[in-house]
Amino acid sequence: MKTNGRRTGRNGAKAKDEPVSSAALLNLLSRSADGVFAVDGDQRIVYWSPAAAQLLGVSAREAIGKYCQDVIQGDDYEGHPFCRPNCPTVRAARQGHAVTNYDISPSDGAEERWLNISIVPVPESASGQPLAIHLVRDVSKRRRAEQLAQAAIATEAHFMSESDGDPETTPYPAPGPALTAREVEVLRLLAEGHGTDALARKLGLREVTVRNHIQRLLAKLGVHSRLEAVVYGAQHGLI
Repeated sequence: MKTNGRRTGRNGAKAKDEPVSSAALLNLLSRSADGVFAVDGDQRIVYWSPAAAQLLGVSAREAIGKYCQDVIQGDDYEGHPFCRPNCPTVRAARQGHAVTNYDISPSDGAEERWLNISIVPVPESASGQPLAIHLVRDVSKRRRAEQLAQAAIATEAHFMSESDGDPETTPYPAPGPALTAREVEVLRLLAEGHGTDALARKLGLREVTVRNHIQRLLAKLGVHSRLEAVVYGAQHGLI
């Protein structure tokens, strides 16, 4: 029963709030679809869930006892090593501070992928030593969408300076025939951020010819601008 917001026993004696043990917490978190692993104060992995093994392609036998930076090998957005000895996230968790979730890209494979990690700090009083429990999920699709959006914004900014009032931005009919090899090449170069002059140099064409190619491309795709053409092409596997 409760008295003034505090729990009491049968005889009215105050019952102490018992902390949740690290083992109980790990058992609870292991039911999550996210991968879960825990590191001790020295950053050695002491727990590795089946979901973590499936997500990261590393078994518990291979991971437990190793330093987390040697297993995860994560880089930040600039390609700099994020997972390292005495990393700031584990240092903060060791002190019991909350840690904002973050993205890293494991550098252990040829294919780029992105992981988002949240950390649950467990104080020493609950486990005999401080732990940092990591919850991991794959966010590669979200990161690729962000990168596409960033590239599209940069491309639009470039095009706006040279195509203000350009007739290319007028409405066009719905998509028509399939693209020619030249139109696909133009679309790919647009996606790389090339303007009309750069396209003309790369293709060995006059700028007026390049503009004609772009206008036909926009008409076939049924879009109103170069940016929309790039986004359409990315969404439909044309580039």
